[in-house]
Amino acid sequence: MYDYIIEEMADAIASELRVDNNDVLRVLHHYWEDKIAHVWRADHIIHCAFNIGKPILLEHAVGLLDEVFQFHDSDAGIRWSMLEEVLRDYWLDFNRLSAEQYDEVQGVFKVWRQGNIIAHQIGLFPDETKGNLTKAIALARYMAGEMPNTPIMIGCEPYHSHAVEPWLTVTQMDGNLMIEQKEPTCTQ
Repeated sequence: MYDYIIEEMADAIASELRVDNNDVLRVLHHYWEDKIAHVWRADHIIHCAFNIGKPILLEHAVGLLDEVFQFHDSDAGIRWSMLEEVLRDYWLDFNRLSAEQYDEVQGVFKVWRQGNIIAHQIGLFPDETKGNLTKAIALARYMAGEMPNTPIMIGCEPYHSHAVEPWLTVTQMDGNLMIEQKEPTCTQ
């Protein structure tokens, strides 16, 4: 077991049980001295989602990680490619999100007018990836109000690329604001 994971465990246990961290750390180091474990975390799923430009919720990442664990071949182990594979079928359904969940969505977003190559980036890898959807929607609403009937696109930017596919379209028509989700493509 990696020392930093043992230290994270000790911090969590000591904080929850209100006991001395050093005592917990000593017990955990003793426990793990004759064992090994490779730990996969939900943030590894989130990292893979960032790499392919998919917005994700932490709770969904936890579920996807559990899915990988439940269905992996113990002889082969868990690999990064398995995390990427489980994300291929993942699609964050905007229509099922409550407004309160917008701040929980993780990703870096681009906002642009349809037909215009200039895009506004909301967020920054790797530290500013949470809470950006609320800001992106607010900017898109403003832009839609400036030019009614012109679709404003919102897409999640892949970590290692500037190629962004639209995920949401925000349009103001006849005084009404519409937010529509693009259908998932089969190419990812």
